[in-house]
Amino acid sequence: MNGLTGLPEEMRPRERLKREASADALSDEELLAVLLGHGVRGCDVLELAHRLRVALGAVWDNPEASIDWRSMVRYVDDYNQMHVDRPIRGFGNAKLLELAAAFALTRRMQRYWCENEWRSMNLRSSAAAAQVFERTVARRPEQETFFVLPMDSGFHPLCEPIAVTKGGVATVSVHPREVFCEAIRWRAHAVIVAHNHPSGDPTPSEQDIDLTDKLLAASKVVRIPVLDHLVLAGKDFISIRTLGLVSFA
Repeated sequence: MNGLTGLPEEMRPRERLKREASADALSDEELLAVLLGHGVRGCDVLELAHRLRVALGAVWDNPEASIDWRSMVRYVDDYNQMHVDRPIRGFGNAKLLELAAAFALTRRMQRYWCENEWRSMNLRSSAAAAQVFERTVARRPEQETFFVLPMDSGFHPLCEPIAVTKGGVATVSVHPREVFCEAIRWRAHAVIVAHNHPSGDPTPSEQDIDLTDKLLAASKVVRIPVLDHLVLAGKDFISIRTLGLVSFA
């Protein structure tokens, strides 16, 4: 049994991929079915893809989830323990190795595209800088994290935003040395700093203003300007620079 028995030809993922103008027309499970090639005894390829999509949910939900084949074996084992009535069987490690390679290549390409897109952005605008930080914050929005973004003389990012310290759901403690250590390591011409408010309110606290003042004082010593301090909450943000409560001159 090849796992396609019972599936009309028009529903077979590879046939759909041939017909459609773009692979974007296929669902995640259909694309996964194309990678699988065929199902297993008692489970057609679409059903197998569905079960694997559930088992590998961590890979979809968390960009930092492990995607080596050993982790995938663990994901499948965990799934089978929780879904004894719809297990994933007859599925060897060789196929998990292929999937791990495909997922790793996709993630690597995505990071390459994002990195090059960021490198071309001029971050003199607070809105442009917020876009860069939002992508990184979105990975763990529930934890308040403080980031620094080193920039070159053209105000382009030298790297992704760097998480220098993490706090709980509402607090984060930062020392200027943690910020400027990264700035010096990247030989930054200037930096922008940012942190998120998991509460959903981007209004800066008194502690945020005080920290900004300390960072600006330290920046004069190391001669690496802090251009702005952004407070992010989802898609909203506030630029402390534009508030005028501290001098960025």
